[in-house]
Amino acid sequence: MSNLIKHLKNKELLVALYFFLFILGVSINGFNFYNELRTLEVFLLIGLGFYSLIQKKSYFSKYEFCFLIFTLLGFLFWSNYSYIFYELILFYLLYKAFLNLNYNEFLSKLVIWLSFSIFLMLPIAITEFMLSGVYQNWYPMPWNIRVYNSYFLVLSIFAIWFYLKQEKFNNIYLIFLFLAFLSILLDGGRSTALAYSVFIACVCMFNRAVRFKLLFTYAATWLTYFSILFFSSHSTSSVRSIVRESTSGRYELWVSAFQCWSQNPIFGCGFYQLDQYSGVISAHPHNLFIQVLTETGLIGFGFLILVIWNILKRIKWNLKENYFVISAFIAVSIDLSFSGIHIYPVTQVALLWLFVFLLKNPEFQRAASFHPSTYEASRVSQVFGYIAYILIALAFIYLFFYTSALSESLPSTPPRFWEYGYQLF
Repeated sequence: MSNLIKHLKNKELLVALYFFLFILGVSINGFNFYNELRTLEVFLLIGLGFYSLIQKKSYFSKYEFCFLIFTLLGFLFWSNYSYIFYELILFYLLYKAFLNLNYNEFLSKLVIWLSFSIFLMLPIAITEFMLSGVYQNWYPMPWNIRVYNSYFLVLSIFAIWFYLKQEKFNNIYLIFLFLAFLSILLDGGRSTALAYSVFIACVCMFNRAVRFKLLFTYAATWLTYFSILFFSSHSTSSVRSIVRESTSGRYELWVSAFQCWSQNPIFGCGFYQLDQYSGVISAHPHNLFIQVLTETGLIGFGFLILVIWNILKRIKWNLKENYFVISAFIAVSIDLSFSGIHIYPVTQVALLWLFVFLLKNPEFQRAASFHPSTYEASRVSQVFGYIAYILIALAFIYLFFYTSALSESLPSTPPRFWEYGYQLF
């Protein structure tokens, strides 16, 4: 009981509560659910920042100062400055939240167990598909299906780790892997399926003890998927084939992105302008690295490389001892390169928690620690931190009250920071 109370006092519980709202499909207004979870994400990240400042555990580095100055001066060279300003500030808040959070195994397991409830309608959807050939959206909320695909990928990494630990009732995690991968295959999520497959292959390669059961679960999922397609009463069904030949416009998007970037390689071309170059209307290039390079130029891309290098130098690159962490980062990199896992609010928080798990979990070996120093932050650092967070909070308050960011009239299945942007009143 005392351990449960201890978990409930952790600031990390706020992250679990955020996932809980997503899992249940809670929404004040069903037509505006996307912006609701985006708003909650902002409140969560700002709240975590202020908590760390109050605890005197948050540091304000010179690199953060340079990044914020770069962001503030972006109005001089970026198109649609207000959009990209809020996106960059959001990624800054995610970075700070990573530094301030600690890994909690109990909460990670709790999120997986609760996520089983997402699959309650899957058997009904499969039955209807086999009878009618129509595969309905069975998820709790009408999100873009790629949101759930990427969410399942992240949670599957957690599930495999808990299965590897060989604890009591660990076979339940194999059931989660089966359901998660089956839903990905039925949705035709190729990038997520590729990332999932590579991760399973890497784990099986270096862990012989669990190889048979993991491969059996993986093969059983594929067999179930093809059986569902075979026994469907309609040959032309609504299920998107996982082996379809099209590139879903990825190649065209990337070519257009580089055309856009070539116009201003140093500072980038601002908030997504690709529709001006090829008629391709898409909210992002489905590749984090190309997106950052295109929108913020070499300077913004340099900050991304700095963050990546800061992560890579702390990983212990011994495959036999640290294969799980390396395999997980490979899988995430694949999804970051072909999908929008970094775009949506829920998957952003899922990635945040995954990075905390991989880089702050004491069970993993690493070359250097990501845990902050036990010394209190300096007075100057605290003052700058408070100023930064107060200004950021005021900026988002302005966004909430003086734009249509929370308007009920915005369209569904949004791809970017707010639903297809927002307008000033």
